[in-house]
Amino acid sequence: MCGILNVISKNGNELDLAACRRALSYLTWRGPDLTTYKVWDDCIFFGQTILSLTGDINNTDKHLCSVSGRFHLGFNGEIYNFRELESHWLDDKMNFFSHGGTDTQVLVNLHEVLNLREVPRLLDGMYAYSLLDMKERTISLCRDIQGEKSLYIYEDSKFIVISSEIRPILSLVPLLKPDPQTLRDYFHTRHFMFFERTLYPGIRQLLPGHIETINVDTMHWSKHCYQELGEWVDPDTMDKYSKLHIDTLTDEFESLMEGCIKQMIPEQRKYAAVVSGGVDSSLIAYYLAKHGKPDVLVAVNHVGKDRISSDLSGFEQVLGNTVNVINVDVAAYSSAISRCQQASGSPLLSHSFVGQAIQSSFVRSTGCRALFGGEGADELLGGYPCYYEKRSSDGRFSPSPYTNYYASELEFTGGSTMQLQSDLAEAWKRSLQVYESVKDPEERIAQAMMYCDFAWQLPSVGLRGADLMSMMWSVETRSVFVRRPIVKFALNLPVSVKSDANPEASPIMRAKPLLKKLFLRYYPSELLLEKQGFAGFPNESAVYLGEISDFLALDFLNVHPQSIAGRVLDKSTIWKLVNIEYFLRFTL
Repeated sequence: MCGILNVISKNGNELDLAACRRALSYLTWRGPDLTTYKVWDDCIFFGQTILSLTGDINNTDKHLCSVSGRFHLGFNGEIYNFRELESHWLDDKMNFFSHGGTDTQVLVNLHEVLNLREVPRLLDGMYAYSLLDMKERTISLCRDIQGEKSLYIYEDSKFIVISSEIRPILSLVPLLKPDPQTLRDYFHTRHFMFFERTLYPGIRQLLPGHIETINVDTMHWSKHCYQELGEWVDPDTMDKYSKLHIDTLTDEFESLMEGCIKQMIPEQRKYAAVVSGGVDSSLIAYYLAKHGKPDVLVAVNHVGKDRISSDLSGFEQVLGNTVNVINVDVAAYSSAISRCQQASGSPLLSHSFVGQAIQSSFVRSTGCRALFGGEGADELLGGYPCYYEKRSSDGRFSPSPYTNYYASELEFTGGSTMQLQSDLAEAWKRSLQVYESVKDPEERIAQAMMYCDFAWQLPSVGLRGADLMSMMWSVETRSVFVRRPIVKFALNLPVSVKSDANPEASPIMRAKPLLKKLFLRYYPSELLLEKQGFAGFPNESAVYLGEISDFLALDFLNVHPQSIAGRVLDKSTIWKLVNIEYFLRFTL
Protein backbone atom coordinates (compact mmCIF):
# COMPACT_ATOMS: atom_id res chain seq x y z
CA MET A 1 0.00 0.00 0.00
CA CYS A 2 1.27 3.41 -0.89
CA GLY A 3 0.49 7.09 -1.26
CA ILE A 4 0.37 9.13 -4.46
CA LEU A 5 0.91 12.87 -4.84
CA ASN A 6 1.05 14.52 -8.25
CA VAL A 7 1.26 18.28 -8.66
CA ILE A 8 1.00 19.88 -12.09
CA SER A 9 1.74 23.57 -12.54
CA LYS A 10 -0.30 25.50 -15.06
CA ASN A 11 0.95 28.23 -17.40
CA GLY A 12 4.54 26.97 -17.25
CA ASN A 13 5.14 28.30 -13.74
CA GLU A 14 7.77 26.51 -11.66
CA LEU A 15 6.51 24.45 -8.75
CA ASP A 16 7.43 25.18 -5.17
CA LEU A 17 9.25 21.89 -4.62
CA ALA A 18 9.64 22.43 -0.88
CA ALA A 19 5.87 22.80 -0.56
CA CYS A 20 5.36 19.66 -2.69
CA ARG A 21 7.74 17.65 -0.52
CA ARG A 22 6.03 18.87 2.64
CA ALA A 23 2.68 17.83 1.22
CA LEU A 24 4.09 14.41 0.30
CA SER A 25 5.22 13.92 3.90
CA TYR A 26 1.56 13.75 4.94
CA LEU A 27 1.43 10.40 3.13
CA THR A 28 4.39 8.85 4.95
CA TRP A 29 2.03 6.76 7.10
CA ARG A 30 0.72 5.20 3.92
CA GLY A 31 4.24 4.29 2.82
CA PRO A 32 6.87 4.33 5.57
CA ASP A 33 9.39 2.16 3.71
CA LEU A 34 10.36 4.68 1.06
CA THR A 35 9.51 8.18 -0.12
CA THR A 36 10.51 9.10 -3.64
CA TYR A 37 9.64 11.74 -6.22
CA LYS A 38 10.57 12.95 -9.69
CA VAL A 39 10.16 16.34 -11.33
CA TRP A 40 9.77 17.03 -15.05
CA ASP A 41 10.21 20.45 -16.68
CA ASP A 42 10.01 22.09 -13.23
CA CYS A 43 6.23 21.85 -13.51
CA ILE A 44 5.27 18.17 -12.95
CA PHE A 45 5.87 16.60 -9.53
CA PHE A 46 5.37 12.84 -9.20
CA GLY A 47 5.61 11.80 -5.55
CA GLN A 48 5.20 8.33 -4.05
CA THR A 49 5.39 6.78 -0.58
CA ILE A 50 5.73 3.00 -0.38
CA LEU A 51 4.63 0.30 2.05
CA SER A 52 6.27 -2.85 0.70
CA LEU A 53 4.13 -5.99 0.73
CA THR A 54 5.18 -7.54 -2.59
CA GLY A 55 8.82 -8.13 -3.58
CA ASP A 56 11.43 -5.52 -2.70
CA ILE A 57 11.93 -1.81 -3.31
CA ASN A 58 15.66 -1.74 -4.01
CA ASN A 59 15.30 -0.30 -7.51
CA THR A 60 12.48 2.22 -7.44
CA ASP A 61 13.04 3.49 -10.99
CA LYS A 62 12.66 -0.06 -12.30
CA HIS A 63 9.38 -0.53 -10.49
CA LEU A 64 7.77 2.81 -11.28
CA CYS A 65 9.07 3.30 -14.83
CA SER A 66 8.33 1.10 -17.84
CA VAL A 67 11.19 -0.57 -19.68
CA SER A 68 11.16 1.90 -22.57
CA GLY A 69 11.02 4.89 -20.26
CA ARG A 70 7.75 6.05 -21.81
CA PHE A 71 5.49 5.46 -18.79
CA HIS A 72 5.94 6.55 -15.18
CA LEU A 73 3.59 5.29 -12.49
CA GLY A 74 2.18 6.47 -9.19
CA PHE A 75 0.53 3.46 -7.57
CA ASN A 76 -1.53 2.65 -4.48
CA GLY A 77 -2.89 -0.84 -3.98
CA GLU A 78 -2.33 -4.51 -4.69
CA ILE A 79 -2.82 -6.44 -7.95
CA TYR A 80 -3.47 -10.02 -6.86
CA ASN A 81 -3.31 -11.57 -10.32
CA PHE A 82 -0.11 -9.78 -11.38
CA ARG A 83 1.88 -12.97 -11.88
CA GLU A 84 -0.72 -14.34 -14.29
CA LEU A 85 -0.74 -11.02 -16.14
CA GLU A 86 3.04 -11.02 -16.29
CA SER A 87 3.12 -14.53 -17.72
CA HIS A 88 0.40 -13.92 -20.29
CA TRP A 89 1.19 -10.41 -21.50
CA LEU A 90 4.81 -9.62 -20.76
CA ASP A 91 7.10 -12.66 -20.78
CA ASP A 92 6.69 -13.49 -24.47
CA LYS A 93 6.26 -9.94 -25.74
CA MET A 94 9.08 -8.29 -23.78
CA ASN A 95 12.15 -10.50 -23.70
CA PHE A 96 13.96 -7.84 -21.69
CA PHE A 97 11.35 -7.96 -18.91
CA SER A 98 12.60 -9.53 -15.70
CA HIS A 99 10.30 -12.25 -14.35
CA GLY A 100 9.52 -12.12 -10.63
CA GLY A 101 9.04 -8.38 -10.25
CA THR A 102 6.43 -6.58 -8.18
CA ASP A 103 2.82 -5.89 -9.08
CA THR A 104 3.85 -2.26 -9.59
CA GLN A 105 6.44 -3.27 -12.17
CA VAL A 106 3.95 -5.47 -14.00
CA LEU A 107 1.28 -2.74 -14.00
CA VAL A 108 3.45 0.00 -15.50
CA ASN A 109 4.76 -2.32 -18.21
CA LEU A 110 1.31 -3.57 -19.19
CA HIS A 111 0.82 -0.13 -20.71
CA GLU A 112 3.70 -0.89 -23.10
CA VAL A 113 1.68 -3.67 -24.74
CA LEU A 114 -1.97 -2.66 -24.11
CA ASN A 115 -3.92 0.57 -24.47
CA LEU A 116 -4.98 2.61 -21.48
CA ARG A 117 -8.59 1.39 -21.40
CA GLU A 118 -7.71 -2.30 -21.69
CA VAL A 119 -5.38 -2.53 -18.69
CA PRO A 120 -7.77 -1.95 -15.76
CA ARG A 121 -10.29 -4.45 -17.14
CA LEU A 122 -7.64 -7.15 -16.63
CA LEU A 123 -6.72 -6.20 -13.08
CA ASP A 124 -8.00 -8.21 -10.13
CA GLY A 125 -7.11 -6.21 -7.06
CA MET A 126 -7.50 -2.91 -5.28
CA TYR A 127 -5.85 0.06 -6.88
CA ALA A 128 -5.72 3.71 -7.74
CA TYR A 129 -2.93 4.92 -9.97
CA SER A 130 -1.65 7.81 -12.02
CA LEU A 131 0.26 7.21 -15.26
CA LEU A 132 2.49 9.76 -16.95
CA ASP A 133 2.83 9.09 -20.69
CA MET A 134 5.96 10.91 -21.87
CA LYS A 135 5.09 10.38 -25.54
CA GLU A 136 1.50 11.64 -25.44
CA ARG A 137 2.24 14.24 -22.73
CA THR A 138 -0.69 13.06 -20.63
CA ILE A 139 -1.37 11.99 -17.06
CA SER A 140 -4.10 9.38 -16.68
CA LEU A 141 -5.84 8.49 -13.43
CA CYS A 142 -7.52 5.14 -12.82
CA ARG A 143 -9.51 3.75 -9.87
CA ASP A 144 -10.63 0.19 -9.15
CA ILE A 145 -14.17 -0.74 -10.04
CA GLN A 146 -15.18 -1.60 -6.44
CA GLY A 147 -13.81 1.68 -5.04
CA GLU A 148 -11.37 0.29 -2.45
CA LYS A 149 -8.71 2.90 -3.19
CA SER A 150 -9.22 6.61 -3.76
CA LEU A 151 -7.76 9.49 -5.69
CA TYR A 152 -8.69 13.09 -4.93
CA ILE A 153 -8.36 15.84 -7.52
CA TYR A 154 -8.04 19.59 -6.94
CA GLU A 155 -7.73 22.19 -9.67
CA ASP A 156 -7.54 25.97 -9.76
CA SER A 157 -6.01 28.55 -12.07
CA LYS A 158 -2.46 27.81 -10.82
CA PHE A 159 -2.14 24.06 -10.52
CA ILE A 160 -3.70 20.62 -10.34
CA VAL A 161 -3.15 18.35 -7.33
CA ILE A 162 -3.84 14.60 -7.33
CA SER A 163 -3.55 12.77 -4.02
CA SER A 164 -4.42 9.54 -2.20
CA GLU A 165 -5.72 11.62 0.70
CA ILE A 166 -7.15 15.08 1.25
CA ARG A 167 -4.52 16.28 3.74
CA PRO A 168 -1.72 16.88 1.19
CA ILE A 169 -4.09 19.00 -0.88
CA LEU A 170 -4.98 21.12 2.17
CA SER A 171 -1.26 21.54 2.83
CA LEU A 172 -0.81 23.03 -0.64
CA VAL A 173 -4.07 24.99 -0.61
CA PRO A 174 -4.48 26.02 3.06
CA LEU A 175 -7.27 28.53 2.39
CA LEU A 176 -9.74 25.80 1.45
CA LYS A 177 -12.57 25.60 3.97
CA PRO A 178 -15.29 22.99 4.52
CA ASP A 179 -18.59 23.50 2.76
CA PRO A 180 -21.41 23.95 5.31
CA GLN A 181 -23.97 22.57 2.86
CA THR A 182 -22.09 19.29 2.54
CA LEU A 183 -22.21 19.00 6.33
CA ARG A 184 -25.92 19.84 6.33
CA ASP A 185 -26.44 17.05 3.78
CA TYR A 186 -24.99 14.67 6.37
CA PHE A 187 -28.21 15.02 8.40
CA HIS A 188 -30.17 13.54 5.50
CA THR A 189 -28.22 10.25 5.22
CA ARG A 190 -27.37 7.37 7.53
CA HIS A 191 -23.61 7.97 7.28
CA PHE A 192 -21.53 10.90 6.06
CA MET A 193 -21.24 9.77 2.45
CA PHE A 194 -19.99 11.33 -0.74
CA PHE A 195 -20.17 10.50 -4.41
CA GLU A 196 -17.88 12.62 -6.57
CA ARG A 197 -18.04 15.58 -4.18
CA THR A 198 -16.01 15.99 -1.01
CA LEU A 199 -16.29 18.21 2.04
CA TYR A 200 -14.14 20.85 0.35
CA PRO A 201 -15.26 22.90 -2.67
CA GLY A 202 -12.77 22.34 -5.47
CA ILE A 203 -11.74 18.85 -4.33
CA ARG A 204 -13.48 15.94 -6.00
CA GLN A 205 -13.01 12.17 -6.11
CA LEU A 206 -12.22 10.00 -9.09
CA LEU A 207 -15.23 7.69 -9.36
CA PRO A 208 -14.80 3.90 -9.13
CA GLY A 209 -14.29 2.23 -12.50
CA HIS A 210 -13.29 5.50 -14.15
CA ILE A 211 -10.28 6.84 -16.02
CA GLU A 212 -9.57 10.55 -16.33
CA THR A 213 -6.77 11.90 -18.53
CA ILE A 214 -5.29 15.38 -18.64
CA ASN A 215 -3.08 16.71 -21.40
CA VAL A 216 -0.31 18.57 -19.57
CA ASP A 217 0.20 20.95 -22.50
CA THR A 218 -3.42 21.98 -23.11
CA MET A 219 -4.73 21.21 -19.57
CA HIS A 220 -7.75 19.58 -21.19
CA TRP A 221 -9.46 16.71 -19.33
CA SER A 222 -11.13 13.67 -20.86
CA LYS A 223 -13.20 11.18 -18.83
CA HIS A 224 -14.10 7.57 -19.44
CA CYS A 225 -15.90 4.85 -17.48
CA TYR A 226 -13.93 1.73 -18.33
CA GLN A 227 -16.30 -0.61 -16.47
CA GLU A 228 -19.32 -0.64 -14.14
CA LEU A 229 -20.19 -3.32 -11.63
CA GLY A 230 -23.50 -3.76 -13.37
CA GLU A 231 -21.70 -5.22 -16.40
CA TRP A 232 -21.00 -8.30 -14.28
CA VAL A 233 -24.72 -9.02 -13.85
CA ASP A 234 -25.71 -11.52 -16.53
CA PRO A 235 -29.32 -12.75 -16.95
CA ASP A 236 -28.17 -16.16 -18.22
CA THR A 237 -25.89 -16.66 -15.23
CA MET A 238 -28.66 -15.57 -12.89
CA ASP A 239 -31.02 -18.08 -14.48
CA LYS A 240 -28.42 -20.83 -14.14
CA TYR A 241 -27.79 -20.06 -10.46
CA SER A 242 -31.52 -19.86 -9.72
CA LYS A 243 -31.85 -23.55 -10.64
CA LEU A 244 -29.03 -24.73 -8.37
CA HIS A 245 -29.49 -25.93 -4.81
CA ILE A 246 -28.04 -23.69 -2.12
CA ASP A 247 -25.56 -26.44 -1.18
CA THR A 248 -24.18 -26.47 -4.72
CA LEU A 249 -23.87 -22.68 -4.69
CA THR A 250 -22.17 -22.88 -1.31
CA ASP A 251 -19.62 -25.33 -2.73
CA GLU A 252 -18.84 -22.97 -5.60
CA PHE A 253 -18.62 -19.99 -3.30
CA GLU A 254 -16.23 -21.81 -0.99
CA SER A 255 -13.97 -22.73 -3.90
CA LEU A 256 -13.81 -19.06 -4.93
CA MET A 257 -13.17 -17.94 -1.35
CA GLU A 258 -10.30 -20.33 -0.80
CA GLY A 259 -8.69 -19.54 -4.13
CA CYS A 260 -8.85 -15.79 -3.56
CA ILE A 261 -7.64 -15.94 0.03
CA LYS A 262 -4.63 -18.10 -0.85
CA GLN A 263 -3.74 -15.55 -3.52
CA MET A 264 -4.06 -12.65 -1.05
CA ILE A 265 -1.78 -13.99 1.70
CA PRO A 266 1.32 -11.76 1.84
CA GLU A 267 4.64 -13.32 0.92
CA GLN A 268 7.21 -13.14 3.69
CA ARG A 269 5.27 -10.45 5.57
CA LYS A 270 3.51 -10.75 8.92
CA TYR A 271 -0.25 -10.31 8.75
CA ALA A 272 -3.27 -10.31 11.05
CA ALA A 273 -6.95 -11.21 10.82
CA VAL A 274 -10.00 -9.74 12.52
CA VAL A 275 -12.09 -12.21 14.54
CA SER A 276 -15.03 -10.16 15.79
CA GLY A 277 -17.34 -13.12 16.33
CA GLY A 278 -19.29 -12.32 13.18
CA VAL A 279 -19.78 -14.72 10.28
CA ASP A 280 -17.69 -12.76 7.77
CA SER A 281 -14.45 -12.31 9.68
CA SER A 282 -14.70 -15.77 11.26
CA LEU A 283 -14.81 -17.47 7.85
CA ILE A 284 -11.87 -15.46 6.56
CA ALA A 285 -9.89 -16.30 9.70
CA TYR A 286 -10.69 -20.00 9.26
CA TYR A 287 -9.39 -20.11 5.69
CA LEU A 288 -6.32 -18.07 6.61
CA ALA A 289 -5.57 -20.50 9.45
CA LYS A 290 -6.03 -23.40 7.04
CA HIS A 291 -3.80 -22.05 4.29
CA GLY A 292 -1.45 -19.51 5.80
CA LYS A 293 -1.54 -19.33 9.60
CA PRO A 294 -1.99 -15.60 10.41
CA ASP A 295 0.49 -14.19 12.89
CA VAL A 296 -2.14 -12.34 14.93
CA LEU A 297 -5.89 -12.63 15.51
CA VAL A 298 -7.51 -9.45 16.83
CA ALA A 299 -10.86 -8.10 18.00
CA VAL A 300 -12.13 -4.87 19.54
CA ASN A 301 -14.42 -5.05 22.58
CA HIS A 302 -16.26 -1.86 23.46
CA VAL A 303 -16.62 -2.56 27.16
CA GLY A 304 -20.22 -3.08 28.21
CA LYS A 305 -21.60 -2.78 24.67
CA ASP A 306 -20.15 -5.65 22.63
CA ARG A 307 -22.15 -8.83 23.30
CA ILE A 308 -20.06 -11.12 21.12
CA SER A 309 -16.45 -9.96 21.12
CA SER A 310 -16.32 -9.90 24.91
CA ASP A 311 -16.07 -13.71 24.83
CA LEU A 312 -14.44 -15.31 21.78
CA SER A 313 -13.30 -18.53 23.44
CA GLY A 314 -15.46 -20.68 21.13
CA PHE A 315 -13.80 -19.17 18.06
CA GLU A 316 -10.36 -19.64 19.59
CA GLN A 317 -11.05 -23.35 19.96
CA VAL A 318 -11.90 -23.75 16.28
CA LEU A 319 -9.02 -21.59 15.08
CA GLY A 320 -6.48 -23.06 17.48
CA ASN A 321 -5.12 -19.65 18.34
CA THR A 322 -5.67 -16.86 20.84
CA VAL A 323 -7.66 -13.81 19.79
CA ASN A 324 -6.11 -10.62 21.12
CA VAL A 325 -9.07 -8.63 22.44
CA ILE A 326 -8.58 -4.87 22.74
CA ASN A 327 -10.85 -3.40 25.40
CA VAL A 328 -12.02 0.12 24.58
CA ASP A 329 -13.92 2.40 26.95
CA VAL A 330 -15.51 5.82 26.49
CA ALA A 331 -12.32 7.73 27.23
CA ALA A 332 -10.21 5.70 24.81
CA TYR A 333 -12.86 5.97 22.10
CA SER A 334 -13.35 9.71 22.54
CA SER A 335 -9.65 10.53 22.63
CA ALA A 336 -9.15 8.81 19.26
CA ILE A 337 -11.87 10.73 17.40
CA SER A 338 -9.78 13.76 16.48
CA ARG A 339 -6.84 11.75 15.17
CA CYS A 340 -9.20 9.67 13.05
CA GLN A 341 -10.79 12.86 11.71
CA GLN A 342 -7.36 14.28 10.92
CA ALA A 343 -6.52 11.21 8.85
CA SER A 344 -9.91 11.43 7.12
CA GLY A 345 -9.66 15.15 6.45
CA SER A 346 -13.27 15.44 7.59
CA PRO A 347 -15.71 14.40 10.30
CA LEU A 348 -15.86 10.63 10.54
CA LEU A 349 -17.85 9.03 7.75
CA SER A 350 -19.03 6.42 10.27
CA HIS A 351 -18.51 5.97 14.01
CA SER A 352 -16.96 2.56 13.22
CA PHE A 353 -13.78 4.38 12.14
CA VAL A 354 -12.57 4.72 15.71
CA GLY A 355 -12.58 1.01 16.47
CA GLN A 356 -10.88 0.31 13.16
CA ALA A 357 -8.10 2.77 13.98
CA ILE A 358 -7.53 1.36 17.49
CA GLN A 359 -7.46 -2.14 16.04
CA SER A 360 -4.92 -1.13 13.37
CA SER A 361 -2.71 0.52 15.97
CA PHE A 362 -2.48 -2.77 17.85
CA VAL A 363 -1.84 -4.74 14.66
CA ARG A 364 1.03 -2.42 13.75
CA SER A 365 2.56 -2.84 17.22
CA THR A 366 2.84 -6.59 16.55
CA GLY A 367 4.87 -6.00 13.39
CA CYS A 368 2.09 -7.03 11.01
CA ARG A 369 1.74 -5.15 7.74
CA ALA A 370 -1.61 -6.45 6.50
CA LEU A 371 -4.97 -6.95 8.18
CA PHE A 372 -7.74 -9.15 6.80
CA GLY A 373 -11.30 -7.97 7.46
CA GLY A 374 -14.79 -8.62 6.13
CA GLU A 375 -15.72 -5.33 4.46
CA GLY A 376 -18.40 -5.67 1.80
CA ALA A 377 -19.97 -8.95 2.91
CA ASP A 378 -23.15 -7.39 4.32
CA GLU A 379 -23.89 -5.32 1.22
CA LEU A 380 -22.93 -8.05 -1.24
CA LEU A 381 -24.50 -11.07 0.45
CA GLY A 382 -27.53 -9.68 2.28
CA GLY A 383 -26.37 -8.94 5.80
CA TYR A 384 -28.94 -6.30 6.79
CA PRO A 385 -32.60 -6.88 7.78
CA CYS A 386 -33.77 -4.20 5.35
CA TYR A 387 -33.05 -6.58 2.48
CA TYR A 388 -35.67 -9.13 3.53
CA GLU A 389 -38.24 -6.87 5.19
CA LYS A 390 -41.32 -5.57 3.38
CA ARG A 391 -40.64 -2.31 1.59
CA SER A 392 -42.10 0.25 -0.80
CA SER A 393 -41.13 -0.25 -4.44
CA ASP A 394 -42.16 3.04 -6.01
CA GLY A 395 -39.90 5.53 -4.22
CA ARG A 396 -37.41 7.93 -5.76
CA PHE A 397 -34.66 6.62 -3.49
CA SER A 398 -33.48 3.19 -2.42
CA PRO A 399 -35.51 1.73 0.47
CA SER A 400 -32.22 0.77 2.13
CA PRO A 401 -31.43 3.00 5.10
CA TYR A 402 -27.84 3.17 3.86
CA THR A 403 -28.63 4.91 0.56
CA ASN A 404 -32.00 6.49 1.38
CA TYR A 405 -32.73 10.19 1.81
CA TYR A 406 -34.06 11.26 5.22
CA ALA A 407 -35.85 14.33 6.45
CA SER A 408 -33.60 16.07 8.97
CA GLU A 409 -34.68 16.56 12.56
CA LEU A 410 -32.87 19.90 12.44
CA GLU A 411 -34.05 22.92 10.48
CA PHE A 412 -31.34 24.91 8.66
CA THR A 413 -31.39 28.51 7.53
CA GLY A 414 -30.53 28.54 3.83
CA GLY A 415 -28.90 25.95 1.61
CA SER A 416 -30.32 23.20 -0.58
CA THR A 417 -30.03 19.40 -0.64
CA MET A 418 -30.82 19.16 -4.34
CA GLN A 419 -27.37 17.82 -5.29
CA LEU A 420 -27.53 15.10 -2.64
CA GLN A 421 -31.04 14.11 -3.67
CA SER A 422 -29.99 14.00 -7.31
CA ASP A 423 -27.00 11.76 -6.51
CA LEU A 424 -29.06 9.35 -4.42
CA ALA A 425 -31.90 9.22 -6.94
CA GLU A 426 -29.52 8.54 -9.81
CA ALA A 427 -27.80 5.76 -7.85
CA TRP A 428 -31.14 4.07 -7.23
CA LYS A 429 -32.28 4.47 -10.83
CA ARG A 430 -29.09 2.86 -12.11
CA SER A 431 -29.31 0.05 -9.55
CA LEU A 432 -32.83 -0.83 -10.73
CA GLN A 433 -31.61 -0.82 -14.33
CA VAL A 434 -28.91 -3.36 -13.47
CA TYR A 435 -31.61 -5.88 -12.49
CA GLU A 436 -34.23 -4.89 -15.07
CA SER A 437 -34.29 -8.50 -16.37
CA VAL A 438 -35.67 -9.71 -13.00
CA LYS A 439 -39.43 -10.06 -13.44
CA ASP A 440 -40.50 -10.46 -9.83
CA PRO A 441 -40.77 -6.90 -8.42
CA GLU A 442 -39.90 -7.86 -4.84
CA GLU A 443 -36.78 -9.72 -5.93
CA ARG A 444 -35.74 -6.88 -8.22
CA ILE A 445 -36.07 -4.35 -5.41
CA ALA A 446 -34.05 -6.50 -3.00
CA GLN A 447 -31.29 -7.13 -5.54
CA ALA A 448 -31.15 -3.44 -6.46
CA MET A 449 -30.97 -2.41 -2.78
CA MET A 450 -27.93 -4.60 -2.16
CA TYR A 451 -26.32 -3.44 -5.40
CA CYS A 452 -26.94 0.23 -4.57
CA ASP A 453 -25.41 -0.15 -1.12
CA PHE A 454 -22.42 -2.07 -2.50
CA ALA A 455 -21.76 0.20 -5.48
CA TRP A 456 -22.29 3.60 -3.81
CA GLN A 457 -22.43 3.44 -0.02
CA LEU A 458 -19.62 0.93 0.53
CA PRO A 459 -16.93 2.87 -1.42
CA SER A 460 -18.01 6.11 0.24
CA VAL A 461 -18.01 4.83 3.82
CA GLY A 462 -16.96 1.26 4.61
CA LEU A 463 -14.01 0.98 2.26
CA ARG A 464 -12.85 4.52 3.08
CA GLY A 465 -12.76 3.61 6.75
CA ALA A 466 -10.85 0.39 6.12
CA ASP A 467 -8.27 2.25 4.04
CA LEU A 468 -7.84 5.46 6.03
CA MET A 469 -7.96 3.99 9.52
CA SER A 470 -5.49 1.21 8.78
CA MET A 471 -3.10 3.31 6.71
CA MET A 472 -2.80 5.92 9.45
CA TRP A 473 -0.91 3.11 11.21
CA SER A 474 0.91 1.84 8.09
CA VAL A 475 -1.24 -1.30 7.87
CA GLU A 476 -2.95 -2.50 4.69
CA THR A 477 -6.52 -3.82 5.00
CA ARG A 478 -7.59 -6.67 2.72
CA SER A 479 -11.10 -8.07 2.20
CA VAL A 480 -11.88 -11.08 0.05
CA PHE A 481 -15.51 -9.96 -0.31
CA VAL A 482 -14.56 -7.20 -2.74
CA ARG A 483 -12.41 -9.42 -4.95
CA ARG A 484 -13.51 -9.58 -8.57
CA PRO A 485 -14.39 -13.33 -8.66
CA ILE A 486 -16.43 -13.06 -5.45
CA VAL A 487 -18.31 -9.95 -6.57
CA LYS A 488 -19.13 -11.42 -9.99
CA PHE A 489 -20.47 -14.55 -8.35
CA ALA A 490 -22.55 -12.79 -5.70
CA LEU A 491 -24.15 -10.22 -8.00
CA ASN A 492 -25.73 -13.06 -9.99
CA LEU A 493 -26.98 -15.15 -7.07
CA PRO A 494 -30.73 -15.52 -6.49
CA VAL A 495 -31.90 -13.21 -3.76
CA SER A 496 -33.14 -16.17 -1.67
CA VAL A 497 -29.59 -17.32 -0.87
CA LYS A 498 -28.54 -13.78 0.05
CA SER A 499 -31.59 -12.62 1.97
CA ASP A 500 -34.49 -14.93 2.73
CA ALA A 501 -37.81 -13.05 2.72
CA ASN A 502 -39.77 -16.14 3.80
CA PRO A 503 -41.19 -15.21 7.24
CA GLU A 504 -41.23 -18.91 8.18
CA ALA A 505 -37.48 -19.21 7.70
CA SER A 506 -35.27 -19.53 10.75
CA PRO A 507 -34.70 -15.97 12.05
CA ILE A 508 -30.95 -16.55 12.35
CA MET A 509 -30.76 -17.71 8.71
CA ARG A 510 -32.77 -14.94 7.06
CA ALA A 511 -29.73 -12.71 6.53
CA LYS A 512 -26.79 -14.12 4.51
CA PRO A 513 -28.08 -17.72 4.41
CA LEU A 514 -25.43 -18.90 1.94
CA LEU A 515 -22.60 -17.43 3.97
CA LYS A 516 -24.01 -18.87 7.18
CA LYS A 517 -24.32 -22.35 5.67
CA LEU A 518 -20.63 -22.13 4.89
CA PHE A 519 -19.91 -20.90 8.42
CA LEU A 520 -21.69 -23.92 9.89
CA ARG A 521 -19.40 -26.29 8.03
CA TYR A 522 -16.57 -25.33 10.38
CA TYR A 523 -18.07 -23.63 13.44
CA PRO A 524 -20.63 -25.07 15.90
CA SER A 525 -24.17 -23.70 15.62
CA GLU A 526 -23.98 -22.07 19.07
CA LEU A 527 -21.42 -19.63 17.61
CA LEU A 528 -23.88 -18.46 14.95
CA LEU A 529 -25.21 -15.44 16.77
CA GLU A 530 -27.58 -12.60 15.91
CA LYS A 531 -25.84 -9.67 14.26
CA GLN A 532 -25.22 -7.00 16.88
CA GLY A 533 -24.26 -4.15 14.62
CA PHE A 534 -21.38 -1.88 15.47
CA ALA A 535 -20.95 -0.99 19.12
CA GLY A 536 -18.94 2.05 20.10
CA PHE A 537 -19.32 5.18 22.16
CA PRO A 538 -20.24 7.88 19.63
CA ASN A 539 -22.93 9.68 21.63
CA GLU A 540 -21.17 9.06 24.94
CA SER A 541 -18.27 11.11 23.54
CA ALA A 542 -20.44 14.20 23.93
CA VAL A 543 -19.50 14.25 27.61
CA TYR A 544 -16.21 15.94 26.64
CA LEU A 545 -17.92 18.73 24.69
CA GLY A 546 -20.32 20.35 27.13
CA GLU A 547 -23.88 21.45 26.34
CA ILE A 548 -25.11 20.96 22.79
CA SER A 549 -26.61 24.43 22.89
CA ASP A 550 -23.03 25.78 23.08
CA PHE A 551 -21.72 23.82 20.09
CA LEU A 552 -19.86 25.71 17.38
CA ALA A 553 -21.55 23.37 14.93
CA LEU A 554 -24.91 25.10 15.38
CA ASP A 555 -23.65 28.41 14.00
CA PHE A 556 -21.47 26.77 11.34
CA LEU A 557 -24.43 24.81 10.02
CA ASN A 558 -26.91 27.68 10.42
CA VAL A 559 -29.20 25.58 12.57
CA HIS A 560 -32.47 27.35 13.30
CA PRO A 561 -32.61 27.86 17.11
CA GLN A 562 -36.10 26.38 17.36
CA SER A 563 -34.73 23.07 16.04
CA ILE A 564 -33.10 22.30 19.38
CA ALA A 565 -34.93 24.52 21.84
CA GLY A 566 -36.46 22.29 24.52
CA ARG A 567 -36.29 19.21 22.29
CA VAL A 568 -34.87 15.75 22.88
CA LEU A 569 -32.89 14.96 19.73
CA ASP A 570 -32.66 11.43 18.38
CA LYS A 571 -29.41 9.47 18.74
CA SER A 572 -28.46 9.80 15.10
CA THR A 573 -28.75 13.60 15.14
CA ILE A 574 -26.78 13.87 18.39
CA TRP A 575 -23.91 11.80 16.98
CA LYS A 576 -23.77 13.89 13.83
CA LEU A 577 -23.57 17.09 15.87
CA VAL A 578 -20.91 15.56 18.14
CA ASN A 579 -18.92 14.34 15.14
CA ILE A 580 -18.94 17.78 13.51
CA GLU A 581 -18.19 19.52 16.82
CA TYR A 582 -15.06 17.42 17.38
CA PHE A 583 -13.97 18.30 13.87
CA LEU A 584 -14.54 22.05 14.27
CA ARG A 585 -12.89 22.28 17.70
CA PHE A 586 -9.97 19.91 17.55
CA THR A 587 -9.26 18.95 13.93
CA LEU A 588 -10.07 21.75 11.50
